[in-house]
Amino acid sequence: MQNKQIQSNIWKYYLATALAYFGFFTPIIQLFYLDHGLTITKIAILGVVWSIVRILVEVPSGVLADKWGRKKVFAISSIFAVFQIIMIIYASNYWYFIFASIFSAISFSFLSGTNTAFFYDTLKQLKKENEFEKLWARQEIFVQIPLIISFLSSGFLYKFAPLLPFQLSLVFLIASFLIVLTFREPEYHRAIEEVNVFTHFKQSMKFIWDNKFLRAMLLFSVIFSIGSDLSYGYGQIYLKQLALPVVLFGIAYTFKSLFCTIFANLTPAIRKKINYEGIFGVQIVLITILFYIMVLTNNYLIGAICFILIAIPHGMFSISKDSYINKHIESHHRATVTSMFSFVIALSLLILEPVTGYLADLYTMKFPFFLITILLSIYSVYYLVYGRKKI
Repeated sequence: MQNKQIQSNIWKYYLATALAYFGFFTPIIQLFYLDHGLTITKIAILGVVWSIVRILVEVPSGVLADKWGRKKVFAISSIFAVFQIIMIIYASNYWYFIFASIFSAISFSFLSGTNTAFFYDTLKQLKKENEFEKLWARQEIFVQIPLIISFLSSGFLYKFAPLLPFQLSLVFLIASFLIVLTFREPEYHRAIEEVNVFTHFKQSMKFIWDNKFLRAMLLFSVIFSIGSDLSYGYGQIYLKQLALPVVLFGIAYTFKSLFCTIFANLTPAIRKKINYEGIFGVQIVLITILFYIMVLTNNYLIGAICFILIAIPHGMFSISKDSYINKHIESHHRATVTSMFSFVIALSLLILEPVTGYLADLYTMKFPFFLITILLSIYSVYYLVYGRKKI
């Protein structure tokens, strides 16, 4: 009976995730901000606020997931996702958007690391941890229907009524929260010695630093995420400056999501033929090439295609990174260590986001993208010559 309840975690996780992915507002959120008089710098400030809160909450949330249990922290994440949308719907000034950004960061931080740990430990209790890559990637398939529906309709919904994409998303987020409440907490190893949050943080940081594989993976994750996250976060502004029609935004995000899903699910098969060293090399080189083209082109179709194709290395990275990390950590560190990765990435984005917004307002979105291209190029050469030997 207990195994059946634990087994149900898998399909319930897929369902809760699918419902949460009815993000009708995702392809148009920055257009919504611009239409409400926000400059790119103010939008970047929202990103800075998001990064600060994420940094403050990321590791403590991972520690709480290791100490309280994954289900409770998962539920907290869902609640704050609901609060975020409510703040945007009733926004009457910039502070509402600030608080929405805060709630979004809390939601993301409580989910980051916790979802992977919850899923992996569920499989471990079922003695199916060897199927992690395959089953973890499968969630990408289940979120495709809500993503396709919401992305394709987002532009039309926004033109009909600007708040409608947010209102519809709220309904599905509440439904997702109710599913999360039915999760069964999986068994997982807790450290014998009870430690406080800061001690656990210190131990996890030392664990990463002392492990040459995790240390190398952390550097790769930061560099890759700077390219991937900033291209996604500021892609709407980039495409708007290239004069891509609004109704095509949803279509672009739909194809981006499809490519991400396809290559996330192909990653386990690719991994059987290419080792981690090779698959990470493909990811960093490909994203660098796509950035070069995005910076050089003035054609909105070419720019949109490159924006979409970044989903290929991103989809591969999301699966291969989680698989690689989980192979090098133990259960009682799992949520905290994965949160540490998110923590360092958020710290990097905190430094870069205000600069990105300022430069985009001063010039165009292409200029900060050009600087990112240079960073990716330098690291690609480093990785191919030396860094890959450490993976």
